[in-house]
Amino acid sequence: MEQLYQILKTLAAHRVRFVVIGNLGASLHGANVLTMDADVACGRGRENRERLMAALKELRARYRLVGGVKGKRVQTKAPDLLRAQEIWNLTTKHGDLDLLYAPAGGGYEYLVEGAIGVDVGDGWIVLAASLDDIIASKELAGRPKDHQVLPELRWFRDQRREDRDGQ
Repeated sequence: MEQLYQILKTLAAHRVRFVVIGNLGASLHGANVLTMDADVACGRGRENRERLMAALKELRARYRLVGGVKGKRVQTKAPDLLRAQEIWNLTTKHGDLDLLYAPAGGGYEYLVEGAIGVDVGDGWIVLAASLDDIIASKELAGRPKDHQVLPELRWFRDQRREDRDGQ
């Protein structure tokens, strides 16, 4: 997990506007779920893409091809390249990173409204999407791996609500 946190710290150090989603986002809330990559929803603006490219350069990002094969390095001097697709599957020196502009359920602008700040070590605070938004995204994505984790996430969310409400 620490390797994935290094990815998040690098994005934060470059002041990239992003929200952590997926299983890593759920684990930042304390859910007991396994994850092998960092999924983040990013802001679309040009300045944010420029910051993102600087972070990707530091992370030595490469395109991740089918089967986890490492592709070419990301061309970090071309921030407009990031506008070409909605999802970027990358691998970095710290692990895999999936950048999404339009994840199922809503993009950065929507997700940031319900996000919470979480310390990922060394005082770095990153935003994690709300558990409700993470669950909704997984429901809408409809992939088998998402359906597999949904019961755990719903149980965890409900337990937190009960604890908070004193039941």
